Amino acid sequence: MNLPPRTECDADVNAISIEEALDRIQSRLPRLERHEIISCSDALGRITASKVHSPISVPPFRASAMDGYALRVSEAGSSLIVEGRSYAGHPGLDAISYGACQRITTGARVPDDADAVVQQENVKIDGDTILINKQPKVGLNIRLPGSDSQQGDELLESGTRIGAAQVALLAAHGIDKINVHRQIHVAVFSTGDELVSPPDSLQPGQIYDANRSLLIALLSNPAIRISDLGICKDSKADIQNILEQASDADLVISSGGVSVGDADHVRAVLEQSGRVDLWKIAMKPGRPLTFGFSKPSQAFFGLPGNPVSAALTALLFVKPAIRSMLDMESLRSPKLQLPLASDIFKLPGRVEYQRAVICKNDEGAWQVSTTGLQDSHVLSSLNKANCLIELPIESAGGQIGDIVQVIPFTHFAEAQLQ
Repeated sequence: MNLPPRTECDADVNAISIEEALDRIQSRLPRLERHEIISCSDALGRITASKVHSPISVPPFRASAMDGYALRVSEAGSSLIVEGRSYAGHPGLDAISYGACQRITTGARVPDDADAVVQQENVKIDGDTILINKQPKVGLNIRLPGSDSQQGDELLESGTRIGAAQVALLAAHGIDKINVHRQIHVAVFSTGDELVSPPDSLQPGQIYDANRSLLIALLSNPAIRISDLGICKDSKADIQNILEQASDADLVISSGGVSVGDADHVRAVLEQSGRVDLWKIAMKPGRPLTFGFSKPSQAFFGLPGNPVSAALTALLFVKPAIRSMLDMESLRSPKLQLPLASDIFKLPGRVEYQRAVICKNDEGAWQVSTTGLQDSHVLSSLNKANCLIELPIESAGGQIGDIVQVIPFTHFAEAQLQ
């Protein structure tokens, strides 16, 4: 099906580009200065506040990489007497006699004068002696001291998120305490007279508030402490009051009330009590994004009220901002180039993100198709999606087979664009 000619344009002369918005936000964000020493057993998901150096070399001794026999390569062609054993945690003698070898297990200390470990599968056993079936080379199956890390090596950079690998690395080096950034305190609220929280009954004209649940789930992380401030009515006084409740937060996030309607008061309150640094981004969904400060050193994001718009602006702007405040490097997920499985439509003038699914065609080749209706209130499209199609500002859509940029994720709550 051929696309119809498109003469409309969705551009807004007052909107700035995504790149400019990100640059402005990054240049103005405060950084967390306080940090704390915690147990490594409690550090999963926290962010290092300083470099971590190794107090020891790992491994601290020559260790066997195999179950087998430690010996001198120069004697490997002769029958060798098995002289003692070296087990992990129970080292044998430091030296072996000439014409002898030592039984050894994986991780055990290698005798000082042995220069190879022959794995047991390459040995023929005859009583108390062995015969090597395959001539070894010097250094075979021996882990040298410090082959993982040397004493004083940098193990972790400042701004590193502690995951399973980092917890294991710290434990392997005997480290039980670590310096981390304190949790960033994020306050979240929704605005709108039409909003109610489940399980309250809906009255005429009301809808359930999904945005707080979405944002709290999207931002949930051990490095973040979230305060749920609930639903705020559409009045300047109520918005000012809820901002006072968030006085100790590092970052405040609202959804709704940032457009140009009669009941949209968030930006006006922000201009009175703090400052607005940007408003309107050349993207869809999510154009009416507000960023500024509700008070000195308290950053503020006013996200759009439609849930998909709130989700994508949180993903594109809020999550990178939190990373920056925690002294973490920006994170950009790799983009795929995939053909379209169906026609898609778009007006030029804004970068557009369409919810989509990566799937295989009948020939087994990967392709991408949208999840259907792309209106910014359609949360079911996020539930169905495993990726976003990114259409550039000048794009007017695409036809079946056109190659588009795709940002994959396994689940929206774990998606990261930055």
